Amino acid sequence: MTDQNIDTKKKIMEIARVLFAHQGFEGTSVRDIARSAEVNVASVNYHFSSKEKLFLEILNAGYIECAQEVKRLYEVSHGNLESTLVELFKYYMANSPDLLSHFKMMMSSQHSHNLVSQGTDDGYFGPPGGSIITEAIKKEVGEKSEEEIVWAMRTLFSHVSHLALIHACVLKNNTQIAFSSDEDHEKSIRRVVRLVLSDLKNSP
Repeated sequence: MTDQNIDTKKKIMEIARVLFAHQGFEGTSVRDIARSAEVNVASVNYHFSSKEKLFLEILNAGYIECAQEVKRLYEVSHGNLESTLVELFKYYMANSPDLLSHFKMMMSSQHSHNLVSQGTDDGYFGPPGGSIITEAIKKEVGEKSEEEIVWAMRTLFSHVSHLALIHACVLKNNTQIAFSSDEDHEKSIRRVVRLVLSDLKNSP
């Protein structure tokens, strides 16, 4: 694929991500995407074959990017789980438009939850980078049941993601809401990590 084709494909994906997020899968046509991306319909079909394949490729690309970022953050945090999740929150905040659009797409009824997650080691774990966080939890708590470890990983991801989404939608420009500063969010994340790990360590 030539550089020009790569640029065209990337442009189509960026435009389609915004349209899918704002208009939904059913409300967005290939013609809408082509017109907004300033390409012809044939070009969209050439790169993606169908609207559904384009939709899923956008979600999968976002998943892979986030999974790779979790791995990088874990490495630069020297394996510290609290710091990794705090930095993940900052990454979400720095990329909040992408976070919101991907979240809206994932909530679409069209999304079949069958992301292939190529290029990651996450398998069935769910959240991007889930395998990294799972291993980090195991290092902290030792041998526990798989059910408990996966619960802990999903709980921590849910907290970080929820904070990021609420901050991007509601709190970002509202300084009058108590305990909503970046420092407050960091304290919250660190506290939840400690609580979850403590719960696992004390479980039979």
